Order: sequence, then structure tokens, then C-alpha cells
Amino acid sequence: MKKKGLGFYFAACAAILTIVTLVLLFVYSGRGGAVQNTVYIALVAALVCEASLLLGEKPWSDFAGIIAGVLTAYATVTVVGDGLWNIAESINGIRMIGIPELAGMNYTLVGIGLVSILAVTFASFAKKEKEA
Repeated sequence: MKKKGLGFYFAACAAILTIVTLVLLFVYSGRGGAVQNTVYIALVAALVCEASLLLGEKPWSDFAGIIAGVLTAYATVTVVGDGLWNIAESINGIRMIGIPELAGMNYTLVGIGLVSILAVTFASFAKKEKEA
């Protein structure tokens, strides 16, 4: 662990946040929230890319971080778009086609998604291994 650089820890943080996001999405969809299958696929692919960042400085490391960031951003924006009615109805205090009780989970998913995007972006630019 002494040879691990700052990028390794950012990549680990991003991977953990992606796992937390997947668990929250399963809970969210179990409560009636709309989650597209492509969101799950994108997050699993992002998790694979983040896990590959944990292997250290490899030729694909730069691309894996970029791909993970794009996939996480896609998943976050899609969840926001699908949950927009939940948020709007929660703010306005009405009930039409959304589930206003899920607005808190929408906010949480957006927050975790943004932090995960930042973490994987920092991991892309930081060294994964300390130089000897």
C-alpha cells in the first residue's frame, strides 16, 4: 500500500461510490422509481473501468478513467431525467404522474453521481503509483 498514489485512492473511492449507486438504484426501482436498463449496464461498465484503474499505470488507464466518467455522467443524467417528475411534484406539493416521496432519493443519487464523476476525473489525472 505504500506505493499507491493519490490516483489509486480516487479510483477506489469512485468504485465504492458506483457500488453504492447501484445498490441505491435497486432500492429506488423497488419503490417504484423508473430506472432504465441502460443505466445499470453503464454503471457496471463504469465499475469495470474504475477497477482497471486500480491496477496501476497501464496503457489503457487514461482511457478507462475517461470512459468511466462518461458512463457515470450518462447514468446520473438519465436518472435525473427519469425522476424529474418526482422532484417537480415534491417541490410543488402536488401529485400527478410522479412519486414525490422518491425526490430525496433522486437528490441523493445526483449527489453521489457528481462526487463519483469528480473522483474518477481526479483519478484519471493523478498518478496511481508513487515513483521510486
